[in-house]
Amino acid sequence: MSSRLRNITADDRREAAEALGDLKATLAAAGTALPSTGIDWNCASVTGVVLIDLGAAPTSVVLKLVDVIRDGVRARREQSERKSWRPSSGLPVTLNTAGGVPLAAEVVAVTGRLVTVRLAAK
Repeated sequence: MSSRLRNITADDRREAAEALGDLKATLAAAGTALPSTGIDWNCASVTGVVLIDLGAAPTSVVLKLVDVIRDGVRARREQSERKSWRPSSGLPVTLNTAGGVPLAAEVVAVTGRLVTVRLAAK
């Protein structure tokens, strides 16, 4: 790799190395690994594009990755759904109390992040 190309791609090469390290650490935390990952330095030296080669893996590793990715997608979707819930006036809600006794209520007004509720009559 020419010194000029090396200088131009220095940040990209550093970022690729960090990304690969993060991938390996995350996979290890999930109890799996891709056995032949690496950085394609040849492509970087010819094109200036730094690629991370994920390599080949046994079916058992791919199935584990599918499970991990699926769980992550599901968790993100659930988190997104929790964040996007917005109450509206007239909506019946249940308030959870510290004593564990649920209280029925109704949303009276919503102003920004402030939600006003009225406890339902017993």
